[in-house]
Amino acid sequence: MDDKQLNAMTAATSDTTGPATGTASTWNVLTFDVEEWFHAANLRVPRGQWGEFPSRLGQPVEEILSLLEQHARQATFFVLGWVAQRRPDIVRRIAAAGHEIASHGYWHTPVTKQTREEFRQDVKGCKAVLEDITGHPIVGYRAPGYSVNSDNEWALDELKELGFLYDSSIYPARAPHGRYGAAGTPLTPYRIRRGLWEFPLPTWEVMKVRLPAATGGYLRLCPLAVTERALKQNIRRNIPVVVNIHPWELDPVQPRWPAPWWNRALHYTNLHTTKHKLSALLRAYRFTTVRNLLDKCHQHDAVLLREAELPTTQIGPTPITERPKKAKEEETRAGTA
Repeated sequence: MDDKQLNAMTAATSDTTGPATGTASTWNVLTFDVEEWFHAANLRVPRGQWGEFPSRLGQPVEEILSLLEQHARQATFFVLGWVAQRRPDIVRRIAAAGHEIASHGYWHTPVTKQTREEFRQDVKGCKAVLEDITGHPIVGYRAPGYSVNSDNEWALDELKELGFLYDSSIYPARAPHGRYGAAGTPLTPYRIRRGLWEFPLPTWEVMKVRLPAATGGYLRLCPLAVTERALKQNIRRNIPVVVNIHPWELDPVQPRWPAPWWNRALHYTNLHTTKHKLSALLRAYRFTTVRNLLDKCHQHDAVLLREAELPTTQIGPTPITERPKKAKEEETRAGTA
């Protein structure tokens, strides 16, 4: 989307969900990746040992739900299939509270480490478990470690074929540790495949350099003022902010795993601050679910995302070459008039 398109969308959505501060028309999204502490990429706990640890999700999830209820906010919960299989009570509790359930895959394996068939089976398995528990279609997906990039765009085709309506796996900035990031991709929601939308994670532009912001470790490691500055920058530009947090980040007394010191620092630093920062964001900004924002995008799709206006990126909106035949014929007639 360009600035003109964004202004049109946000002007039309200013009725209910703008932030409490900043531009009153921007939609912001709050998401949670529901996984256990031992699923975190920084700790690298072997899969064979996962079953040895008791679940610690109950308390942080309840704290999150309590905060959301207190501030009358909605959120999307991307639930790991492995967790849902063992803690269906948590999935039902989240759904009963009125929040969206989406997929985080089954085994928490980055897409970069899967074959296409492995990815399909992983996502298909998680979708089946979640739909069996909730009784509702699961239409959203987020890859572990934001691991969709230009080397595995086939994942997007698989998501579309499996019936997903949106993905939120692409970070449009390169992470400092180098594990993820697709620099140069769009910052705003866009249709990445026909029938499949992408909701990218947030960035903060400093001296014309994009930096990841307002998600997980960046929220914990940075002062709250830095996160708010990033949010306000996006809001001024009418860019919806997709904040993401893990429930284990609200569990400061979780077990300490003997990972390399740098990985331990990234995982354990400032766990005691997450709840306070989340509460502050909920007080200052209004949040909704990804599905609600998707519905709003669909309402304005015909106006805002005409195929001829979609930019072409390596991993971005639907290429212009895939425009519907009717749109191509209209352009041809216009060009010869």
